[in-house]
Amino acid sequence: MEEQTFSSLFKDLISRLYDRATIETHPLAPYFPVSEAASTRRAELIQQLIQTEIEQLRPEGKEILLQSPEWRPYLILQKRYIEGQDPHEIAQNLYIGDRQFRRDHSRALQALSLRVWQRYFQPAGQPMGAASTDLFDDQASYELHAEQLDLNEVFQGVVNLIAPRLKQENIQLELALSPLPLQVFTDRILLRQILLSLFNYVLHMRGQPKLILRTELNRSMSICFCFDADEQWVSIQNDERDSLDFACRLSERLPARLDESYPAEDSSGPAEIRLVFTVSKPRAVMVMDDQVAAQRMFQRYLSRTNLEVIGVTDPTQGVEMIRKIQPALLILDVMMPRIDGWEVLQNLQLDPDTKNIPIIVCSAWGEPELARSLGAVAFLKKPVVQKDLLDLLVRFGLISE
Repeated sequence: MEEQTFSSLFKDLISRLYDRATIETHPLAPYFPVSEAASTRRAELIQQLIQTEIEQLRPEGKEILLQSPEWRPYLILQKRYIEGQDPHEIAQNLYIGDRQFRRDHSRALQALSLRVWQRYFQPAGQPMGAASTDLFDDQASYELHAEQLDLNEVFQGVVNLIAPRLKQENIQLELALSPLPLQVFTDRILLRQILLSLFNYVLHMRGQPKLILRTELNRSMSICFCFDADEQWVSIQNDERDSLDFACRLSERLPARLDESYPAEDSSGPAEIRLVFTVSKPRAVMVMDDQVAAQRMFQRYLSRTNLEVIGVTDPTQGVEMIRKIQPALLILDVMMPRIDGWEVLQNLQLDPDTKNIPIIVCSAWGEPELARSLGAVAFLKKPVVQKDLLDLLVRFGLISE
């Protein structure tokens, strides 16, 4: 992986160093040098490895000098990640302000991250900054698993995850979630990692302890981090830019974009980081089947596609719904009461408002020739196999492979 990618992920990992469950599932965990025999103790060994590397940063052959800039990086890391002190307590013990602590903590983390990268992660012969394809850096190494998500639900989950850190840093959190569900079709793991990286970035950039988090639905859906930037935010940004750049690269794969707003240089004031999703209405697939269980099966089969599945059990009402909705595809059962699928198919083919809607006929009877002769684009024999259905949708351009 790239050193920049590692640095951002490492900051996320170390911020939750005492949460072994999080370490076990963290994207970096499989890449630490832990033997197969010791894999059941992976989280504990990763904790020990990082703490050992912190001790290696201790200045040699000198007594501890609390007010010495030379000792400060080591003392900050040692007190926070080995002794478990909170940032305000560390700042008081080192006779520095909270703002100075955040700057020194950021630089200490950079030094520790670089040390761990060079010792355990940097491929032999690869210069610093050289690209490689691993982890989140390339689609060949990370397969996207898109699903229908509610931004409010995902964001609230990330806030709950990072709540202990917010409490430790005495952050006053104001959370304002949209009252409406914000449905997006994207990868949950990538979205969570973007939000965690943005949290790391904002918590270092802030000048005040208050943080406002919002989800909004206007012409687009967005997640907003609002804060007062430190007056030396430009300098801090240079130290923390890897977290933001990493989030930018990941957001391109959602797809989404990051918008930034800061006060004038050398000034404090309102700042905002906004993760913006464009609103795109999913294409509708209508399932006309008098069996509700069959409709639920199709919804389950298509749950990982960007398609809205609309079920209808009454064919007399369904024809009118098709005229109004104009679905991208109709999946039509044959054996229905009062009006069977063949009659529905003929009615739709004769209506100029619906004759161009592609129709897949489903039946337990093997009658593909009849279906096509009446205007269906394809035939699926019941019981329907998910792969057969998805293959047809790929062929018709409704989903990608």
